[in-house]
Amino acid sequence: MHLQDVLPLMSKMYLSRTVDSFLKDVKLNNEEEMRDIIIKNIDEFKNAERVKLNLDFREANRDITLMNRFILKCLLGSEGYILSEKEMHENVLELERQILEDSQDDYFVENKIDETSFRVYSAVLNTAWSKGEALTSDEINILYTLREVLGLTTREHYIMESRIGRFPQKGNKLHNSKHVDQSLKDLQLRGILLRFKTDDVYYVIPHDIVREVRYEMGEELRTATYIELLNSLNIKQIKTILSTININMSGNKDQLVDKIVKYNILPSKALSHLNTSDLTQLLRSLDGSNVSGTKETKIQNIIDYYENVTTTVDSDPTDERSIYYDYFDDLASRNYKALRANKVIEKDNQVEKYFEEATRYLFEKKLKLQLENMKGSKHADGKIKISSKDSLLWDNKSVEKPYTFPEEHLEQFLGYIRSEPTRVSIFLIVTSDFTQEAVYQAQKLKAFSEDDTDVAIITAENLKYVSEVWEEYSGKKEPEFSHQVLNLTGGLNRSLLTSRMEWALR
Repeated sequence: MHLQDVLPLMSKMYLSRTVDSFLKDVKLNNEEEMRDIIIKNIDEFKNAERVKLNLDFREANRDITLMNRFILKCLLGSEGYILSEKEMHENVLELERQILEDSQDDYFVENKIDETSFRVYSAVLNTAWSKGEALTSDEINILYTLREVLGLTTREHYIMESRIGRFPQKGNKLHNSKHVDQSLKDLQLRGILLRFKTDDVYYVIPHDIVREVRYEMGEELRTATYIELLNSLNIKQIKTILSTININMSGNKDQLVDKIVKYNILPSKALSHLNTSDLTQLLRSLDGSNVSGTKETKIQNIIDYYENVTTTVDSDPTDERSIYYDYFDDLASRNYKALRANKVIEKDNQVEKYFEEATRYLFEKKLKLQLENMKGSKHADGKIKISSKDSLLWDNKSVEKPYTFPEEHLEQFLGYIRSEPTRVSIFLIVTSDFTQEAVYQAQKLKAFSEDDTDVAIITAENLKYVSEVWEEYSGKKEPEFSHQVLNLTGGLNRSLLTSRMEWALR
């Protein structure tokens, strides 16, 4: 979910935490004002340096630091980077128990951590903890640096802390739900997590910043997609990866893949043990991936490909168009990498057709509107009858950069409007993003239409949002979508759409 998808579902307290996380000295009491100011300053929210700074937990309380890391690890490993409150507590506390259990397995520890690194780091760790009940900021910084030098992960640090009775807490005492809640609040105040409520309470890392969070936390791929990557390798390559940690390599391929995941070998580390020829061959099997570059570049290209893979099941198996609806935003923005990775398209030139099909599905199945057939080939992409005398036309424009509404499109749309036997009261342009110049062009088309046609521009993301929530705004037993939601000249943003649904659908 993007930030603007979540904001309408957030209540005042949690909106206030988000505002305070990146906008200083701003005091607002109204929820809508909070939502508006967050959207207006979204670039600051998404700023990579802001995210990186707020993911530095070295000055935080130790319990907060531990729980913050585990919360983010659980979210980054979940589909859509979202968990219910119940799932969050269960997953975080289970992760802590698992690390404690692994630390007590001598065979696991001996094979996971290099002997010299274990001896050196354990000695420094013991000395640091022997001086008191907490580590000083200087000691924490020294341990950070030493981990980098020795190539140790934070998880391996926790395993070694556990073996001296200092993880999760003194005497290997586990944390509880209260600790999880404290960290959930801390991460909201840092502007990393959002909390919202629908049928349940949920926590999510907004898609706008998830890439920065993933790389800063060293979480390269979700477990499900990592397993998919490993399954694309042959048994010899799998054994090559496992040979680096000197463990028993008996078992079938699935069992060996499970061992790679269990020993927490990062995707980049695993792929680094394959030769360049193997990496090139793997890239050639991944549609749309660049096969050229250094070994490091090839590894990154493979990880980037699988980062785009989702395990989402078609939202409507009864209609083959639903897969296009599920990837509506990616079709609108021509996100070829994600579309190919998820087998939505085979060829780049299929994007326009599938974008149109997704929009037809949205109007027909989600908004429950009757679509009209149009004769010939020179017409808009879709038509909806509003009354015996009025209709709505829409046209899809997928773009890789914000849509500018060029003059040739103005002439094209004017032709569509004038050739319609009924009055076109609304002409809707569905795209990925648009410029202010496009809004001016919409006003120009309205004037030239000579029929007072309202010309609205809407992003696929916002149109999909309307299609998912509109029934909630209706007070009717059998809700009916009203064209008035879209009946406006200019850009239809989330705030405008929400406002219009509040009065047009009641």
